[in-house]
Amino acid sequence: MTPTDGAVRTARITDRQALVELSRRVHTSAESYRRSLGVPAPSATLPRISLAALIPSWLPLRPASLHLVAEADGELVGSCRAIEEPRRKDWAIIELDAAEGPMATEIRYALLQALVEEAGQRNVARFHAACSDVPENMELFGQLGFMAYAQEEIFYRPPEAENAARSWLRGVFGREGTKGNGHADADAPHATLQPAGAPDAWHLFDLWSHATPPAIARIEDYQAADWESVGHEGVVPRSSLNPLLHFSGVNAWLLPWQQRAGGFSQHGSCREGPHYLRFLVREGTDGAAFMRSVLEAMGNEALAAGILSPVRTYESTGLRTAAATGFEPVGRVTLLVRDVRALVRQPAMVPAI
Repeated sequence: MTPTDGAVRTARITDRQALVELSRRVHTSAESYRRSLGVPAPSATLPRISLAALIPSWLPLRPASLHLVAEADGELVGSCRAIEEPRRKDWAIIELDAAEGPMATEIRYALLQALVEEAGQRNVARFHAACSDVPENMELFGQLGFMAYAQEEIFYRPPEAENAARSWLRGVFGREGTKGNGHADADAPHATLQPAGAPDAWHLFDLWSHATPPAIARIEDYQAADWESVGHEGVVPRSSLNPLLHFSGVNAWLLPWQQRAGGFSQHGSCREGPHYLRFLVREGTDGAAFMRSVLEAMGNEALAAGILSPVRTYESTGLRTAAATGFEPVGRVTLLVRDVRALVRQPAMVPAI
């Protein structure tokens, strides 16, 4: 039986173990970026890092708005999941996997098509997805009306034990204010941070507007009120990683600068695997000093676990900041959107008068 013969169905609770195994098998395969979303994407120069290797528990932790599977001959051969975003009618696609085989492309297409059709009955406004920029992904999403609008570089800071050998962060202060191993970074300039909360929403929105091209700002469609929850909820700003990860806690800081926000960082704690960091830096500020203070504020637990940080490729100051503070690029992903509202609101043809 093939997916086109009706083998796409809603996942059942009894599928859980088989889905965990399918996800692990797909994400650890040599061509995972062609059989899955590929986040983070492989790197030609650095060891490949996949979600299955870094966050082994991510699959069961996040509930899905819709989870579809493809079944053939009694075996699960594909999985597609989407979650609904808080306070919006947008869905984020967090998984699109197919077992290796001659029908892998057809399986992924059937799953994505079924997801789009089902969402059409649930008043979904938009779909969001992030995937490795390979022909298999771009062609598949393009056939179903998705548009690429930005790219993100995924940066990774290895755990402190690994980083100690590279000696770049030995002097960063711990959460309790104690110095590290006496590295010169302990004496490097730091910046003064303040916790970010609802009263800072307008300043954070202003910073995001400054760092984001107008065309992309129109697509993501944030308002100042969307930034009120950034200190305790890791939804805004959007990235390729925050829909995928399960945060045990979220906090955020901003850098005051000339009566505006010169920098913003959002830290998501993860019980297993690396922590999450999303940051924005205004042009003209000392991004490296800002990041050193952020790493200090994140504390020893985050440094020991490792840190994943997505940075948009158009954020040149953010790219320089990551490179200057020891983060390594491990892959690049493309962000896609499918605006269902635009399709629905197309003006109907009317007879000429």
